[in-house]
Amino acid sequence: MKAEDEKYCVECGKLINIKAEVCPYCGVRQPIFYANQPFQQQNNTFQDDRWLPALLFCFFLGPFGAHRFYLGQIGTAVIQLLTLGGCGIWYLIDLIMIIVGKYKDADGNYIKSPVNNN
Repeated sequence: MKAEDEKYCVECGKLINIKAEVCPYCGVRQPIFYANQPFQQQNNTFQDDRWLPALLFCFFLGPFGAHRFYLGQIGTAVIQLLTLGGCGIWYLIDLIMIIVGKYKDADGNYIKSPVNNN
């Protein structure tokens, strides 16, 4: 049972002191906005909803950087547009990274398939 001076770790879910900045069990830094909320798995539906459009943009319009424009990476999208996807190599690397779920958007969040959400 959680006391008034305790909170749940956002990573492992164990009870820790409400003033703890780092969980003593798993070592994960605790965001302030989770201080009084019960433990729950983070829902990445926003990121998952962008996976299929990003994949299709990359597959059909990858040499023009459409997937990078879509995900907010404007600077590299313009460079990719001017180089036609780095002569096709940069575009293929992006396509593979999107498929395996290792591609990040402008905010640093992974764009993952809703099926493979590991």
